[in-house]
Amino acid sequence: YGKNDIFLTLGAEKKDPKLNHEGYLLDISNKGITVQGVTSRGSFWGTRSLLQMLILADEDGYALPQGHARDYPNYNERLFMQDIARKPIPMSDLEEYATLTSFYKYNTLLQHYNDNPAVQVKGVMKDWQEKYAGFRLRSDNPEYSMYASNDTAYTKQDMRQFQDFVKARGLDLIPEIDAPAHSLCFTKFHPEWSINSDTARGDWLDLGNPAVEPFLKGVWTEFVDWFDSSQISIGADEYDPTKGDLARTFINSMHDFLAGLNRTTRMWGSEVRLPGTVEIDSDIVTTYWDASYSNANALVARGQKVSNLNAPDAYLVPRTYAYEDFIDSRKIYNLWEPWVFDILDKTNTSRNLRPDEPLLTGGGFANWNDFLSESVTRVELYDRVSKAADVFGEKLWAGAKNIDQVSYDKWAPLAKKLRENIPGITLRRRPASKGQYLISYDFEDGAAADGSDNANNGELHNGATVVEAGEGHGRAVKMTADSYISTPIEGIAYPYAVGMWVKPSGAQQAKAVLLESGDGRVLVSNSTSPTVTFVQDDNEYNTQIILPADQWSHLAFSADGTTTRVFYNFKHAASVNYYNPRWDVLQNSTMQVTAPLRTIGSANGNSFSGLVDGFFAMDRASYAGEMAFIGKHYANALP
Repeated sequence: YGKNDIFLTLGAEKKDPKLNHEGYLLDISNKGITVQGVTSRGSFWGTRSLLQMLILADEDGYALPQGHARDYPNYNERLFMQDIARKPIPMSDLEEYATLTSFYKYNTLLQHYNDNPAVQVKGVMKDWQEKYAGFRLRSDNPEYSMYASNDTAYTKQDMRQFQDFVKARGLDLIPEIDAPAHSLCFTKFHPEWSINSDTARGDWLDLGNPAVEPFLKGVWTEFVDWFDSSQISIGADEYDPTKGDLARTFINSMHDFLAGLNRTTRMWGSEVRLPGTVEIDSDIVTTYWDASYSNANALVARGQKVSNLNAPDAYLVPRTYAYEDFIDSRKIYNLWEPWVFDILDKTNTSRNLRPDEPLLTGGGFANWNDFLSESVTRVELYDRVSKAADVFGEKLWAGAKNIDQVSYDKWAPLAKKLRENIPGITLRRRPASKGQYLISYDFEDGAAADGSDNANNGELHNGATVVEAGEGHGRAVKMTADSYISTPIEGIAYPYAVGMWVKPSGAQQAKAVLLESGDGRVLVSNSTSPTVTFVQDDNEYNTQIILPADQWSHLAFSADGTTTRVFYNFKHAASVNYYNPRWDVLQNSTMQVTAPLRTIGSANGNSFSGLVDGFFAMDRASYAGEMAFIGKHYANALP
């Protein structure tokens, strides 16, 4: 190979017998670059290191240091668990999460396919059957297709393609269908299978019912061949504590059943909250998550393998108050290790494992979406996960080795640069801009030429026409229900500011679109009232702002990382909020709307009708006083 080549090869163990199966050797010289792995996965991890080095290298010359490196992970399992049951996530997003975690050398994805919001006992929550329940696998077998969620569910072909995608990126996929709790997706169809008691939760399957266990084995018989993984997670957490031995017997029975299908069993740590005399089979791998549900030392004493996803430190639950809304990366970097189960008392041997414990497989972090889809947007969710993936990836691969050499304050800016430049990631929604204006259309040229330095010119479609608007507005675009203006930008995540002049022509059709992209829409009317409404991931957030017909108004909105503020005629008139209706929360949370920029109006024939002028998008947040200055820059007019 030549001096400009990157040569990937195997056989590193012959040069360095101490490397584990994911290790590799990296040589950089004036003769070229060689990545030599013990396995193909090890060689792939070497390419991730090389890619990271290129991102962090000197911008002037992309200078890479010459030399030799040996690298290998400290832990066999580096895991990202994601709850895709309570928030529907499109397959394209799942692929980006795989790209993200692979970049940080995770090797395992655990996907949670069924769940529901927390339900109270039946005696309190009489309408438990009406609550949302997600099941994300869609079989073509009518015996099981009924359980698939209508909003999002994946077919066998979807999962085949996804597993091929993640395998190529060094990842294994572990599927999880959680039972006998978290099973409202089944009990709402079969209420007679739920525990018949006012003190039981409606999502608890009755293991004493002779139909339940055969049904669950039938579910796995149907879906197990969809997955390549040698390991299957059955969940088995947060079940009725009065039925401990019944649950333990069920867990062992499922273990034996899956063994007959040549699969091993995994479960969430639950033995403390399921008291009984039946011993849970020690071959079952435990995903440890809470000290009140499980005891890591007791598990390894029984010969059971443990993976550390201990809450609250490794639990990312958007807009929660019990766990982390954003992972505290400084705390994780400085204090967390896979062998640490009590981050505040690391030296307590009764609460933590030994760093060299052979039954400790590793660990990772979990993203739970307890408050359902409307509580967090797709882009907000990616933002949270990406800011956890880097720091947990660092600790899972290298452990505490780097902390003595690189402080958090030195590591954090490097991590930020990496996070913002991962190839193949679009969910950041931060398009490059040469100045503070990303897009600026004044339409005075008779078209949608971009007045910013980015040449993000728009195109007028389906009768969108530049007209003389008068009233101090010069030229503006006349829109009908079929008209729209396309831009080259999908959207922008916070921080940003977006605004425009709007003159509706008479009453608008229901859900008339002012702005639209794959992330959402801004409507000038919703299905029930003529109020400005933000739509993200098909969830509506109303503002109560009404744009009067046949007169100019200025509408703008800005997100700063804390709040999305909506400005009507240069005044802060509303914020985009999510009201959490769960009985133990019952309060508003502010949302970070991803600004939809792909079209002004809609390419789908449901556009706002009227005039638009002075459209802009900035890559920083703004405020009311500046909005007035910007708005008047585009039009010599007052609202």
